[in-house]
Amino acid sequence: MTGLRLIWSKMRWSRSLLVLFALTAFWTVSLFIAPLTIAPRTFEFTTGGANVVDHWSMYQTPAFNWYAKVIYTVGDAQCHQLWSRSLWINGNQMPIDARMTSLYLFGIFGLFWAMMTPPASTASGGIANAFPRGIQRWARRIGPEKFAILVVLLGLLPIAVDGTTQLFASVTHYESTNATRILTGVPGGLVAGLLLGMMVKAIKQFDIEFEAIRAARAAESVNKG
Repeated sequence: MTGLRLIWSKMRWSRSLLVLFALTAFWTVSLFIAPLTIAPRTFEFTTGGANVVDHWSMYQTPAFNWYAKVIYTVGDAQCHQLWSRSLWINGNQMPIDARMTSLYLFGIFGLFWAMMTPPASTASGGIANAFPRGIQRWARRIGPEKFAILVVLLGLLPIAVDGTTQLFASVTHYESTNATRILTGVPGGLVAGLLLGMMVKAIKQFDIEFEAIRAARAAESVNKG
C-alpha cells in the first residue's frame, strides 16, 4: 500500500497533468470501445482526408449512438481514416488509424513516465530527470536542451522514416504495414507524452521556485527592517 500511495502522490503532484492524463486515457480507451457500441459493418472501408470531417452524414444516422458519434467525429477531424491503415474491432474500423492509435496508447505511458519523474523548472531538465543517473550525467555534460532535443528526435525518427518513405511510394515502392505503424508509434507516443508531461510539470515547478525566491526576499526585507 505504501508503494501505491507514493505513486498516487506523484500522480496528483500536478493536478493539471493528472487531468490531462485522465482525459488522454478516456479518449484512448474510447477508441477501442466505440466500435463495440455500434453494429458490425457500420463503419467500414472508408477513406478521407486529415483535419476534415469526411463522414458527418454517416454519423447522423441512427446506426451511431451519441457516444460513437462523438468519438468517430473527433477521430475523423484528425485522421484520414483510410481503411487499409486502420485496425478493426467488431467488424468496424477504429476511429483513427493504426499509427495514431499507437501514438495515443503509448502517449499515456509517456504521461505516466512524466508523473513519476522528479520535476524541473524547464521541460528539458525534466526530460533529463526521466533517465537513469548515468544518462543524466551525460545530459548535463552536453546540456539539457540538446539532450531533450535528441530524445524527441530519436523518438519521432521511426515515424518520420516510415511515413516519408511511404509518402514517396511512387519512387520507393514502399507501403507500410499496420504492424510497422504500431511499432513506430511506440517511441513516438512515449516521447510525446513525456515531453508534454514535463512541460506541464515545469510550469508548476517554476511557480514553486518563484514563490520560494519571493518569500526569501520578503523575509530578508523584514530582517533588514
